[in-house]
Amino acid sequence: MQIKNIQTPREINAFIEFPFSLYKADPYWVGELKADTKHLLDMHNPFWQQASRALFMAYDGEKPLGRIMALVNRAHNEYHKENIGFFGFFDCVNDEHVSVALFEAAQIWLKTQGVSVVRGPANPSSNHIYGLLVDGFDSMPAIMMPYNHAYYMKLIEKAGFVKAKDLLAFHRTKDDKFSERFLRVCARCERAKGITLRRLNLRQIDKEAEIIREIYNKAWAENWGFVPLSAQEIADIVKELKPIIRPEGTCVLEENGIPAGFYICIPNMNHVLKVLNGSLKNPWRLVKALWIWKHIKDARLIMLGVLPEFRKRGLDLILIKHIITHGVAVWNEAELSWVLEDNAGMIRGIDECGCHLSKRYRVYEKKF
Repeated sequence: MQIKNIQTPREINAFIEFPFSLYKADPYWVGELKADTKHLLDMHNPFWQQASRALFMAYDGEKPLGRIMALVNRAHNEYHKENIGFFGFFDCVNDEHVSVALFEAAQIWLKTQGVSVVRGPANPSSNHIYGLLVDGFDSMPAIMMPYNHAYYMKLIEKAGFVKAKDLLAFHRTKDDKFSERFLRVCARCERAKGITLRRLNLRQIDKEAEIIREIYNKAWAENWGFVPLSAQEIADIVKELKPIIRPEGTCVLEENGIPAGFYICIPNMNHVLKVLNGSLKNPWRLVKALWIWKHIKDARLIMLGVLPEFRKRGLDLILIKHIITHGVAVWNEAELSWVLEDNAGMIRGIDECGCHLSKRYRVYEKKF
């Protein structure tokens, strides 16, 4: 076995291809479009303006056995006043010798960057695919949420990592019910004057994106692991989501004409991605995927936020009720993810609107 430092375009293609062979027989794993992953790993991507990385793969001769990314997110470290590195894009055969070698290679590189702690998985940050699935392996993940073999927990913990934080996903169907208390509190909040709710104007998506970015960055400012989105990053996200976003999955809440909160819920495109198997080049897969796209009946709430100065008025409850009343009614069921395990207030509100804990994800940490 040898560990290779991945640098050339051909090697990066192998890095991207590896999980497609590793999970070939898995009924639940879903690979993103390889072109999208390649764009994310491209050093011209806005994310890498404030981050650096190294890619490694383990080989037995010509046979790939595993992969890992080591990265330093300078934006994270500056924002949180920390000195940490991250690992991500970890995929590996069920062999402790391989995983230990991969983590050692990543840690050696991270030490050269002067960091003292490593955290992950982050692919490549909390604004992307984040955490390791540790509970809920019996179903397909929602769009932009991780899925991995259950044995990854053992490999990561054997490498010396311990739990830093769990992230929770909740599920709700159109048949689940609000609690009476939730409805009473929400009705009282809805009586406040000056509150209006509107859909995103997708014809002016760039203008709307800046409103979303401002609310999101302020609303999540104090959250563990959060890193503000730059204007370039939100533009990149808009470009990625614009083909799939539907107006009925969006909302901006305004108070006296001032944007105060929002949510974005998108169709669970993993049903489409599962069929495409990472590529748009197969015409038969493409036709089938287009048919499936038109019949998707589940969604994921990917973003929700209320400006700090508008909190404690129940605006978050109004938004959640609106999602369910006007969103789940369209898609039949939805996942709300992710929520920090210690965000007691949010979890209480989620429980009372009829959601059920469905999956658990873990972020690990190791000190050098």
